[in-house]
Parts: sequence; C-alpha cells; structure tokens
Amino acid sequence: MARQPFNTRWAQGVESEDNLNTFKAPGDIRLTTGWEGGQDKDAPPAGQENWWHNRVDSALQDLERQGAMTWHAQAIYGLGAPCYATDGYYYESLSPANTNNDPISSYGYWRQIGRSLYSSSSVGEYKDVSHNDSPDYGWLKCNGAVISRSAYSKLFAKIGTSYNLGGELSTQFRIPDWRGVFPRCLDDGRGIDSGRTIGSSIQLSQNKSHTHSIEAWASSGPDPTGGPYAVGADAIGTRGVDIVTIESGGTESRPINLVQVRWIRYL
Repeated sequence: MARQPFNTRWAQGVESEDNLNTFKAPGDIRLTTGWEGGQDKDAPPAGQENWWHNRVDSALQDLERQGAMTWHAQAIYGLGAPCYATDGYYYESLSPANTNNDPISSYGYWRQIGRSLYSSSSVGEYKDVSHNDSPDYGWLKCNGAVISRSAYSKLFAKIGTSYNLGGELSTQFRIPDWRGVFPRCLDDGRGIDSGRTIGSSIQLSQNKSHTHSIEAWASSGPDPTGGPYAVGADAIGTRGVDIVTIESGGTESRPINLVQVRWIRYL
C-alpha cells in the first residue's frame, strides 16, 4: 500500500477527551506490556485509542512538514538532535539529555541552525559566491554597510563594533567590507603578523625590503671620468657610481586571481 500524506490528524479534537492518566489503575501491568495481541476484550477504550493516534499523527506531521519535531519541554534531546522552535528557527542540541531548556533562550544548550534545517551556517560565518546577485535569505553582502543593532542582533552579538570606522550611531554597527581585498588569517600569537586584531584596519600593500646589486664601470681611455659607462662584472676601467633601475610595474602587488563576492551570515 502506498504511503498516504499526513494532511489530517486522526480523530482531531480529542486531546482532552481521555488520556493515559485515566487509563487503568496505577500498577496495571498492561501499561508497560501492552495488550494481548488481537483480543478485543483487552483493547483500550475508543477515547484512549484516539488520543494515541492523534499524538502519533501530530508527530508525523511535524516530520513531514518541517523535517524535525516541534520542541517540547518534556522531551529528552540527545547531542546533535534537531528541533523546530516557536520562533520559526531550527536548533541543534549541544548537550546530551537536554530537557526543559527552551532553545530560544537557552543558548548554552542549543545552536541556532537557521530558517532551514540544513542551512548548516553559523551567525558571523562567511560564504564566497561566484555572482553578484542579491544575497540569499539570512545573508548580507560584505560591503561595509552600517546596519541596525536591534534588527541584526545576532550578528551584532558576534562582531560588535569591531568593523566600525567612526560616524556610526549608538544604535548601529558596521559589517566587514571585503570589496577588493584578500583575506589573511589572524596571527593569534604565532609571531608572523603580530599586533593585529580582527576588525576594520586594512593592511596596505608592500614588498619585503631588499636590494639589487648592479655594478657600473667607467670605460677605459685618456679621460675615464668623462667617458660612457659599461655595466657588468666583465667591464674594464674604473668603477664609478651604481646605477638605479627604471621603475616598472603597476599600482599594487598581487598574485594571479579571480573576482568573487563575500557574504556574511546574520541569522
């Protein structure tokens, strides 16, 4: 038989009609062992049967429509277990035996996944794309824009005012500006690029200090100081001043590269 969709719950509206709290006396072994197979005399009353079917159908509807069940305070979530919260976001459990911790407010117990169960990106994470279309939902283009702290509170909690340049209001903060620059990982105590922090400062282009040795020799003749010069170790005559090469190149130092666009996650 083909699977049917869970568009309608079994026996809707019977949640309060009856439940297991009123079924059988306390200590009845059938609460843990179930009923004898196929014997009508031991079957539960219709109200309790409906209540069970209703619960199962509600859970299956959550899975079918959302991919995860709606969070419940009495449920016990294992490490990595997903749930769907009342704020419309998906969360992942950060703790084993996680119970009675509302994902909307219990940050130490849950990681917000996003509007999609499989979005897999954290707030403040970067993503590089090969086009310049409008960012997907939950992402902003890294163009140095000044945005509202309250409207983008989760991103502000991650980066704060690290990328502010001045002139922002107390209710605003600036997102990173990655236009036209290359990334460099934080030194973080290694000693190669020390003294820098994550933030708005740009490290300008430069070449490592170095020299080039070019020898210049005056040509031989009756008046060596006034004659033309020859360059190279094999030239003859008296050595004179060193020669400075003619400037060449462009306006920056850069490797071979391609253009891309960088986004930042705000949800």
